[in-house]
Amino acid sequence: MTQSSQPVLTRPAVWAFGLVALPLSTIGLPLTIYLAPFYAGEMGLSLAALGTAMMLARMVDILVDPFIGASSDRLRTRFGRRKPFLVIGVIVLLLGMTQLFNPGQGVGLAYFLGWLAVMYAGFSLVQVPHRAWGAELSPHYHERTHISSVRQFFGTAGLIVSTLVPAIVLSQPGAKSSDVLHALSVMTLIVLPLVAVLNLYATPEPAARPAPPRTRIEWKAAWRALRRNGPLRCILLVLFIGFSAETFRQTLTVFYARDVIGVPNLGLIYVYYFVSAFVGVPFWRWCASRTSKHQALAAGMAIAIATNLGLYGLGKGDVGLFTAMFILKGFCFGALDLLPAAMLADAADVDTAISRKSRVGLLFAWCGVVTNLGQAVGQGLSLNSLAWVGYRAAGETGEAALSSLRVLYALVPSVVLGLALLITLRYGLDARRHERLRLRLQRRAATSPDT
Repeated sequence: MTQSSQPVLTRPAVWAFGLVALPLSTIGLPLTIYLAPFYAGEMGLSLAALGTAMMLARMVDILVDPFIGASSDRLRTRFGRRKPFLVIGVIVLLLGMTQLFNPGQGVGLAYFLGWLAVMYAGFSLVQVPHRAWGAELSPHYHERTHISSVRQFFGTAGLIVSTLVPAIVLSQPGAKSSDVLHALSVMTLIVLPLVAVLNLYATPEPAARPAPPRTRIEWKAAWRALRRNGPLRCILLVLFIGFSAETFRQTLTVFYARDVIGVPNLGLIYVYYFVSAFVGVPFWRWCASRTSKHQALAAGMAIAIATNLGLYGLGKGDVGLFTAMFILKGFCFGALDLLPAAMLADAADVDTAISRKSRVGLLFAWCGVVTNLGQAVGQGLSLNSLAWVGYRAAGETGEAALSSLRVLYALVPSVVLGLALLITLRYGLDARRHERLRLRLQRRAATSPDT
């Protein structure tokens, strides 16, 4: 793709692109936090079985994501490469969500696993091409951070909605978790198609070079290029470790807050958490512009580790301290989500320099693979760990089980996230080096328009 083929990037175009993240985040949080307690507490499924099922469903994404990314790179239609996937993905996602969030009486593990896999596949069909589309909207180091920050801005707004809805629904007499999931599904059925249509019409898709003559995806060549791309390897490793640690912790939050701290309304605390994250997005964008993306990311990780360790020392009735630490942790949330996406867009330029091909979709698919793998490991190990220590999902009072929960919730994620922090500090693609790379790609494009 040449520089001349780059569309004019307007503010409405960027905001229409980022707005898609709002409904996706609205239903993404319940998958991590509320789904297991609902199916274990109200539907009667075992924690170990749910943890294994969540891991297996994530494996579907791991197998599907590279094909989605590579296919969106190679697709050529008059509507674009990425846009058709958005349409198909929204349909699949809404179908899976409707069935998963509104189960009938007596459904079993096979029902849960099947519709969870469908929902995850829908997420991949939307997110992988959509993130690749965002990376292609601008070739500039700091403008990519801006695009990611707008997407994170709306994504965090969706997380706030996903916490406000439970708080409102559960305030009604006799309301249960099933009512919360039903309300979220109805809202998403309305909002997601609307924002998808707005994105399709308002955000341009950069023109792609002609389709390659060969129809087979060259997986070996793609793997060799990935191995030579140091920044990409670093980002993928950080994503895998970071998502494993944070998903492990998030999956245990409901149990920790209820049985260790005695929180009366976790939904309200999550509102504070995501409002703090919402406020923090401009700060992390500013921090990345003053230092670098990877240094800002490392700072966010360091604060997250400190709050995890602080949570370990809390006990029954420390709701105020728990809330304060959650608010501080929420402030870091934007750094842990928006900055890796902006960094990956830069690493895609390294891949283009190595391979002489534009494979942004495939690279974001690899990102999806390691993210899903990290989430699968985090969810599977956390719930199975609770089962191994004899934890009772309906409510635990035994001191031994609660002590094990403390270690699992606070200490284990801190150690794992510390490893991701050390790797992040070794990342070397900053603004100065990326500018040299961008100029090199521009010179190559001027002499070889099809490159």
